[in-house]
Amino acid sequence: METLIQDLRYGSRMLVRKPGFTFVALIALALGIGANTAIFSVVNAVLLRALPYSDPDRLIVPATVKPGSYDRGSVTYADVVDWEKEEDVFESVAAFRAVSVDLTGNGDPVRVQAGIVSEGYFRVMGADPLLGRVFLREEQLPNGPRVIVLGYGLWQRRFGGDPSVLDQSVMINGRPATVVGVMPKDSQWPDTIEVWSPLGFGGTPPEWAMRRDNQIWNAVARLKPGVTIEQATAVIKAIASRVEQENPDSRAGVTGRAFTLREWIVGPELRLALIVMLGAVGFVLLIACVNVANLLMARAATREREIAIRTALGAGRTRLIRQLLTESFLLSFVGGGLGLLLALWGVDVLKVMAPASIPRLSEAGIDGGVLAFVAAVSIVTSIIFGLIPAVHASKPDLNETLKEGGRGTAGGARGQRIRSLLVIAEVALSLVLLVGAGLMIRSFLRLQKVDPGFDVDNLLTLDITAPRSRYAKLADVAGFYERVIGRLESQPGIQSVAASSALPLGGGGFYLGRVFLIEGTPPPPTGVQYEGQWNVVSPGYFGTLGIRLTKGRDFSSRDTAESTQVIIINETMARAMFGESDALGRRIKSWRDENVLREIVGVVQDVRYFGRDDKLQSLVYVPHRQDSWNTMSITLRSAGDPKYVTDLVREQIASVDKDIAVANVQTMRRILDDSVAGRRLNMLLLSIFAAVALILASVGIYGVLSYSIAQRTHEIGIRMALGAGRADVLRLVVGHGLKLVLAGVGIGLAGALALTQVMKSLLFEVSTTDPLTFAVIPLTLAAVALLSSYVPARRATKVDPMIALRYE
Repeated sequence: METLIQDLRYGSRMLVRKPGFTFVALIALALGIGANTAIFSVVNAVLLRALPYSDPDRLIVPATVKPGSYDRGSVTYADVVDWEKEEDVFESVAAFRAVSVDLTGNGDPVRVQAGIVSEGYFRVMGADPLLGRVFLREEQLPNGPRVIVLGYGLWQRRFGGDPSVLDQSVMINGRPATVVGVMPKDSQWPDTIEVWSPLGFGGTPPEWAMRRDNQIWNAVARLKPGVTIEQATAVIKAIASRVEQENPDSRAGVTGRAFTLREWIVGPELRLALIVMLGAVGFVLLIACVNVANLLMARAATREREIAIRTALGAGRTRLIRQLLTESFLLSFVGGGLGLLLALWGVDVLKVMAPASIPRLSEAGIDGGVLAFVAAVSIVTSIIFGLIPAVHASKPDLNETLKEGGRGTAGGARGQRIRSLLVIAEVALSLVLLVGAGLMIRSFLRLQKVDPGFDVDNLLTLDITAPRSRYAKLADVAGFYERVIGRLESQPGIQSVAASSALPLGGGGFYLGRVFLIEGTPPPPTGVQYEGQWNVVSPGYFGTLGIRLTKGRDFSSRDTAESTQVIIINETMARAMFGESDALGRRIKSWRDENVLREIVGVVQDVRYFGRDDKLQSLVYVPHRQDSWNTMSITLRSAGDPKYVTDLVREQIASVDKDIAVANVQTMRRILDDSVAGRRLNMLLLSIFAAVALILASVGIYGVLSYSIAQRTHEIGIRMALGAGRADVLRLVVGHGLKLVLAGVGIGLAGALALTQVMKSLLFEVSTTDPLTFAVIPLTLAAVALLSSYVPARRATKVDPMIALRYE
């Protein structure tokens, strides 16, 4: 211990005596360790930290899979009933649906997310109520007692955490419901749910809920102890195979799979993005380590005489390595401390920049696990950058070094080779990061050029629901929305208004895919079916959003429940169903849903409904008067900035019905930006890390060449005395730098070709071997390296031969 303390004191003095070296090394380490810590804190919160549920490793999400179509599909209630029978595999299984409901009374109307759950839901989650109870069996029956369980957040926000809320009556969608329980904080999944109701709350499950084509439910299950997720998947697939044979028309090609709850929550794309970012900051840290190692190599050359004297006085090689590694440990831990401070700021920045859809991001922060990570990284880092210089410096040539005026050996050929190899490694690592960032930038620029299919400017959107308790009939619902649209259109500053069951770019609304048949086509399996997404819209929807009508006509007030049933399709649907033939006047039906022939009266341009990076899909539109939905999105186009009419919109909707909650008020521009938020964040982070890597690599090249020139001053003086011109010296130094860079670029290109393959799913319309990226990035790196080489080369040309010949 006494020896360790002595080494620490001596190392501290040595670092203080060289403030320039210490400052540069600490900055490099702080950047590397800080970036790693910030990203790791997010990875820890999202991927590693235990889920806040009872025995979470046994929680799974059974889902349907249809190869070539979807791999995380919803399920039918009949599927859940089948799984419940597998008592050897599942301890309990539950079905649930997330729906939006309006909560009124005890304050202004508010839209909340409600979970309609089957009997075993709370048992699956292993959660007991904080107050009261959960649902009884009789409350699960169709049209059973209307009861609800409050989530902790809603209980605190709406009811002030009042324990007397039990047995109180609240209004849900205009009908009374009794509060029977309150759940504790962080006890349920999905965490967006704020209130729970039993399956019988809305009269479900009636017969239609058991239909094998009615995939509107999600499921969650708890495995029996000792049962693996692979065994659960095998059982789910076996049941799916039987169901497919019994229902070839509606379940053809549909199989199943079990996901761990964590796997389901995170999703494959987010998991990959986090892993890529963690790998990127790992590269930044390695580059920082290489830089510090080069600094230590150069510093060791100035300490050759000191180390040689200590060796001559009896210090063993192990003792010298230990001393030098102690100094590395000091550097690393101080750098780790500075990096921790940077990470505190970095985590806050990430929370602001990241999309709100990233699960558990709010939990990211500096905790015990992150501190342990920082400590481990600091130790490993000190070994990485300290070991090679320590081993090299601990074996001096005593005879040469102790000679009066001897130049020593640490700066000799062996040391120069090591430093050159470190620079090559630095350039290779930087190139991999730069190529990854280049691909991300190219991908994002491509995405920005994608036409969403409509005009996003000056559009305001919001969601409202006409409760069935007051608007039960189709005509009542349609009349309500017509009154809302009429009120809003009469207001100054509002140009046009429309209602729809879905918004483009994933902006919200209930969006449902259906299967369509052309008139005269027999039902499957002998017939041909086409899949399309269903959107119920009011007249004027296309004009309000700026969606171009390419053929036929728009909907009008004449399209009522009593008139001819009509439909408008998009260009993708028209091509899929009719090829080059004219679609106008043809009739199609939504088989198994409506089974009513509708006449195609128009064709509109394609719109991207699931995000800017969404593939164009078949879409159909039907008039609201012929298929009135209670929950709709209102879209209005204003004369100026739409945010200035928000209060006016709320007032006018309240004037139609004061108990209507207005939710999800946002501009379409914001929806457009949010649709690419994840890709934007990936691009920005990788670009920042690549820029840091480029700076560190440039500093590394500059440092190595500067030190090389200092060591070769005598040689340069001789060359110039023998007739070498400044141009010759310039070529000599810059050529040496470019050789190192070209070697690093060659290795880096090979590494980039291999490692960027994992980024394939994160790119949009850009190949992982994009020729432009792989051409521009190496040239850019070479140009930066040339500049880094030119500065010390320029200084070398100014060497005075007479002074150089007396060097050392």
